[in-house]
Amino acid sequence: MYKKAELVSNYFATIYLTFISLLQSVALSQLVPIIITYFAISEHPWTDIQVLPLALMMLIIFIVWHHYAIGIFYLRWFPNIIDTIIPFVVSIGQFFLVSYLTIRTSLLDIDMGRWTVGFAIFLVVGSFAYFAAAWRIEADLFLNIMSRQNADIHCQYIRKYYNLAGFSICGQGLFGFLIVYMHNNELLLMSLILFLTHLILSEYFLMRTFKPHFVKSIDEFDGNVQ
Repeated sequence: MYKKAELVSNYFATIYLTFISLLQSVALSQLVPIIITYFAISEHPWTDIQVLPLALMMLIIFIVWHHYAIGIFYLRWFPNIIDTIIPFVVSIGQFFLVSYLTIRTSLLDIDMGRWTVGFAIFLVVGSFAYFAAAWRIEADLFLNIMSRQNADIHCQYIRKYYNLAGFSICGQGLFGFLIVYMHNNELLLMSLILFLTHLILSEYFLMRTFKPHFVKSIDEFDGNVQ
């Protein structure tokens, strides 16, 4: 009865997280030397406008890895080519964004204009990863750890969570296009605030809604089995 769920649970975490972890490590290894160089040559490292894309880039890498790490517990589906395409596209986008932040001799080497355009495109395209997670989750694949009723409720929570997160990221991408249109890179400070707000609210929703239900459902299932 639970063969499908057991099969996916045994391999999903490895398939889902290994590839993205490797790519995020590469992106981070490219970004950290740039940040070190920035702090070495900047006279006002906390107030120069160039600190904004560096901080946002660090947050992008963190949020991508963090949401994939969460996914190994709360998401399940049968992998297909989408699970290769999404991390591949996300990582290629990150590598391009980092390339615009390269510092050779001065802070003016950072291409703020191209980075902001790439940032906006990255967020709009990246939002589809959230929508894909909401669309692809399968309640049947949780039946080895919780009841059918609880699995359906869990999937409802997950769809709400990932759809809201997708709209949040897409909205921030559209705001990035507004920054490009207005030629006002100082508005990247607002993008930084929005990113932090997204992270805080998503964690709050996780801790207050579907994580408690997820844990409770597993405990109930274990109790019934025993």
